[in-house]
Amino acid sequence: MTEAVGAGRPGDTGETSRTAPGTISRRTLLKGAAGAFVLGFVLNDGIGGPAARLLGGTGPDAAGALGATTRVNTWLAIDADGAVTLTVGAAEMGQGSFSTLAQVLAEELGVAYDRIATVPGAPSATSPAPIGATINTVGSSVVRSNFWKMRDAGAIAREMLVQAAMNAQGDQARANYTVADGVVTHVPTGTTRHYGTLAPAAALLTPPASAPLTPESQFRVIGTTVARKDIPAKVNGSAVFGLDVRLPNMVYAIIKHSPALGGTLKALPATPSGMLKVVATKIWTGHGRGLEAVGNVNAVAVVGPDTWSTWQAAKRLSVSWNPPPNATNLNSAKFLSDGKALLAGGTPYASGAANGPGTIYTVEGAQAAAEAAIAGAARQINAVYTLPYVPHATMEVLNCTVDYVAGVKCDIYAPTQGAAAVLNLAAAITGLPTSKITVTTTMLGGGLGRKWEQDFVSQAVQVAMAVGRPVKLMWPRDEDFRHDQYRPMAVIGASAGLDSAGAIAGWKYRNVSPSLLGQRGSTLGASGDSQGIEGAVHLPYQLGTVATQWVSHPSPIPVGFWRSVGASLNTFGVECFIDELALAVGADPYQFRRSRLTDARWIAVLDAAANAGGWNTPLPAGRARGIAVGAAFNSIVAEVVEVSGSASAWKVEKVAVAIDNYLTVNPGQVEHQLIGGVVHGLNATLYGRQTFTGGVAQSTNFNSNRMIRIGEMPAVTVVRVPNPSVLDRSRTIGGVGELGVPALAPALANAHARLTGTRVRDLPFFPNAVMGGL
Repeated sequence: MTEAVGAGRPGDTGETSRTAPGTISRRTLLKGAAGAFVLGFVLNDGIGGPAARLLGGTGPDAAGALGATTRVNTWLAIDADGAVTLTVGAAEMGQGSFSTLAQVLAEELGVAYDRIATVPGAPSATSPAPIGATINTVGSSVVRSNFWKMRDAGAIAREMLVQAAMNAQGDQARANYTVADGVVTHVPTGTTRHYGTLAPAAALLTPPASAPLTPESQFRVIGTTVARKDIPAKVNGSAVFGLDVRLPNMVYAIIKHSPALGGTLKALPATPSGMLKVVATKIWTGHGRGLEAVGNVNAVAVVGPDTWSTWQAAKRLSVSWNPPPNATNLNSAKFLSDGKALLAGGTPYASGAANGPGTIYTVEGAQAAAEAAIAGAARQINAVYTLPYVPHATMEVLNCTVDYVAGVKCDIYAPTQGAAAVLNLAAAITGLPTSKITVTTTMLGGGLGRKWEQDFVSQAVQVAMAVGRPVKLMWPRDEDFRHDQYRPMAVIGASAGLDSAGAIAGWKYRNVSPSLLGQRGSTLGASGDSQGIEGAVHLPYQLGTVATQWVSHPSPIPVGFWRSVGASLNTFGVECFIDELALAVGADPYQFRRSRLTDARWIAVLDAAANAGGWNTPLPAGRARGIAVGAAFNSIVAEVVEVSGSASAWKVEKVAVAIDNYLTVNPGQVEHQLIGGVVHGLNATLYGRQTFTGGVAQSTNFNSNRMIRIGEMPAVTVVRVPNPSVLDRSRTIGGVGELGVPALAPALANAHARLTGTRVRDLPFFPNAVMGGL
């Protein structure tokens, strides 16, 4: 360990791993290293059969790549004193997944939860990823993708330790042994052996292909609320975030971009007095987004001796920039106008054609059939909804620290959601082999999808190469707001035909939004961009004849992943329109949904939210409730929002959230994540947006991008559909971290419409709100 990240204890998730996994052969057996038992979890892709084998080496460095046909996920070590260290192939950004996976391991390994320390893994260029390698932390996927793998791995490790005890005892009858709290007991004699003493012998055994899992009826840890392992370090200040990293002889760099997206450097300015250098940075291959084209020199970094003086020098620095092409068309009014025009226009997708902006992708049903069904119905209802670009505004601004020595090494310390991409990018920029590049993932002060991107890492590497000293590069808040990769804007058109009995005879839905995946180089097939249709297709409502479409918007503003992304756009459009149909037939919005849903799980979640939110209980004058339901990341969520006041002054009083994610490992953590999602959704629904004039983002800080205050926080109730009594590993586990967001906006809009009699179809509710006092 260097002094870079302080002296955290092994049990603190703030401690980072510097060693990239090595390589072992398929025939290598587990070996002990100073009494440690090091286990590599090798996981196959089959969801129904045994999922794990175990291989290993002489220490954590030896738990490595195993070949092209296997997938390696995580590894652990058991020390001589019985302490367990679990290396997690993900980033900890407040979602608590490190602790949740430790719960799963504790259950199957038969140890106390508090005996397990968790540390983040390092990325590797090997494909598939080696044991413990950090790849991507996105899409609420860490727990749902690793639950069964972790159970298998823990069970196999447990049985190897028991086998070591059996060999030592001379009794090979497995039924004669029990395991509890890291102790193997030989029942006939009462002889006990601790995991720590068994580890060296167990490390020499050939791992079994599978092992029996703990019956659900015997769970001790899974399904219980336990304290998260990362919280104490965050409270006492020992947690290491990206901004906390310090290296010997380090200098500081503050980024300054072209004010306009797509602008390029005209001339490199002189180095200000007291500063070390001004370095121009370019957009690296594979990381161009929209206006920000690959090769553009779109920023300079002022390098100085400390944060404050360097920041002030960057603020004062006068830089000449070339404006982006067609700057006059890069404005929010034009983007909105283009979106509305494409509600009725566009060119149908054609296989093998260019299929540029304005292409219509019909991903469900047929447009002509849906239009005919709507036209033939007794009543036609139409609505248009708009959602703006929204910044991420993570509390920790973008930053990255790089220690580069030409031809020798490139050490990177970053709060990143995509460590594997960081490794590959650094190799491309420096020309170094990946064996000479180390990526340390620090804790993240918020990610929300923004820290999956690599622009800030690219800049830090370029600056470190130019100055020849360790450098910490930081983005001031105004740069963060102006050069984000925003949640896409959207213009959504919905049409439906209602028959004389109020049934939906036809449904046509079109989302016009920029292509997030297209900006990342994906070739879009007949179904278009998955982020454009998420939450809008295969709805379990009786909708009659259906046509669902996505149209690629031509706006070149850079867009990126955002907490729930496409689901946050389409759940708003779908569930607001469902409410409008209920109003058109004079039906209760909850009962209107319930009577048209065809999926029992959706109905159960809707009912749970309605009950938790007191839907059928009387309301005092001046109050109203709204409801919405949707699905994302394999989970179903419904929310009831209660508001009070009048059209001129109103507030959100209560929110009830119900979720079915099939399996909950830590109920308390699920509740916390959903409450956090409610806050995120409220901020976006009420205030969040970014606008553009001439390609220049107009909101530059929180003063013009308001957030709710503590006194404005509603009371939130969370209810969960209980875990099944017997788990089925063929069933898909759902995500949680992003699920509080999508249903919040429509539930709030529906409540507001019932309270005021006015339907708000354009978000945010308060586009010009400011955060006073900043």
